[in-house]
Amino acid sequence: MLTRRRFLGNALGAAAASAALGDALAAGRLAWTKPIGLEIYTVREMFAKDPAKTLKDVAAAGYREVEVGPGVKPEKLNVDLRAAGLNAPSGYFDQPKNLDDWKKSVEIAHSYGLRYIVVGDNPVLTADEWKKRAELYNECGKASLDAGMQFCYHAHFHEFADLNGTCGYDILLTHCDPKLLKMEMDIFWVEYAGKDPLPYWKRYPGRFPLLHIKDLRKGVTIHHQESPPEHGPNPFAPVGQGTIDWPKIFAHVREAGAQHIFVEQDQCNLPVLEAIKISYEYLRKLRVA
Repeated sequence: MLTRRRFLGNALGAAAASAALGDALAAGRLAWTKPIGLEIYTVREMFAKDPAKTLKDVAAAGYREVEVGPGVKPEKLNVDLRAAGLNAPSGYFDQPKNLDDWKKSVEIAHSYGLRYIVVGDNPVLTADEWKKRAELYNECGKASLDAGMQFCYHAHFHEFADLNGTCGYDILLTHCDPKLLKMEMDIFWVEYAGKDPLPYWKRYPGRFPLLHIKDLRKGVTIHHQESPPEHGPNPFAPVGQGTIDWPKIFAHVREAGAQHIFVEQDQCNLPVLEAIKISYEYLRKLRVA
């Protein structure tokens, strides 16, 4: 028999469950459910002195992936990565001079067991020079794929300079085979250049498997086609403490085709391990509608 007390109890329980569900929906979904990575450049001074300890400190901050460079011999780096419980899906290499030069980089990258091989040099080029570079990148991309890796480009800000209605970044996206060149988009530098990442993701869905995540410090004046002053205010902030709208960005990362994200902070006002921990905790908890 359904008593008045049981009826009220059931009703109150249902109401509480409904409210809890509403709160959960209001909170949204986790912005990023895959491992959060760190670009090793962020801890470069520590890494140069003691790679093994630095990697363990990075892992202790919560990170599970890193983006590396070719500075440490692969046989040592791979051992240190395993000891720290870290994975290195991508590496950052020097801009190729020609195809033969690039094939040497591919051999090195292969010895690290990388899946993505990234270049980026922030050059000032004409439209024709960008088109010539796109031809080289198609060749480099083919050599990379033949070795089981994806070739990617990391832009800074000169790539977005106007070239009679286009720019170097657009030329690369339109003149390179989508299978041979993908992008590692650095959200900071795109916004520093005065651009919005989202239209690029909409126009070229799936072309952005790697993202660099770093924030633009509040109150810093930027000049879209000039480097930050060497002795001026530090323009970089821990993720979540600057001006970039990360919920908006992460609401569209699936459209970008993002597979890996790497926190990067070129300069830190705080101790670097403290700064990367702040960034990690923000991203770990970030939710989007």
